[in-house]
Amino acid sequence: MYLWLRNIHLWLGLLCGLPVLVYGVSAVQMAHGKWFDMKPAVTETQVPLSGAATASPRSVARALMDSHGMRGELGQVKETPAAFRFRIARPGTVYEVDFDRAAGTAKVRTSTARFMGMLNRIHHVAGLSHEYVLLDVWGALVAFVSLSMLVLGATGIYLWFKLHAERKVGLVLLAASLSFALPLVVLLRLA
Repeated sequence: MYLWLRNIHLWLGLLCGLPVLVYGVSAVQMAHGKWFDMKPAVTETQVPLSGAATASPRSVARALMDSHGMRGELGQVKETPAAFRFRIARPGTVYEVDFDRAAGTAKVRTSTARFMGMLNRIHHVAGLSHEYVLLDVWGALVAFVSLSMLVLGATGIYLWFKLHAERKVGLVLLAASLSFALPLVVLLRLA
């Protein structure tokens, strides 16, 4: 049993190392935003559309995705009799579309973030019910890593307990981490 749990602990630690590092880097970026250049590159284009593709915001979005390479999730739709506005967004890139029904043209404003901006956005992605499949893949990875961290903690405590020579050092480290983490969680909750 000991060897089996040790191997699970080792492999989960190796598999989760990079995703936890990415999550940590994005957390540093959010806490210290002034350290990073977060200004996105912005471009604007006019795209002519015609026919059935202009019937609804969803059909315009589909036409833009199919023929102009835009990828992401449709959101923030605002419709008026003369026009409609919506966004197609994915981590790192946002297309803001203003479609004029009379002219049959879509004005597309594209904001492309740098690497740190993309990390910021994926840090906020939640759930498994997105139109953009890669967001669901990311959500599944986050769920796997979250559950793995719980298993890592449980197996780590078991393995530590089995090594009699390391109990004193482990107890000191466990007490130190809990004395830091628990008050921090309480303070964050009260703030």
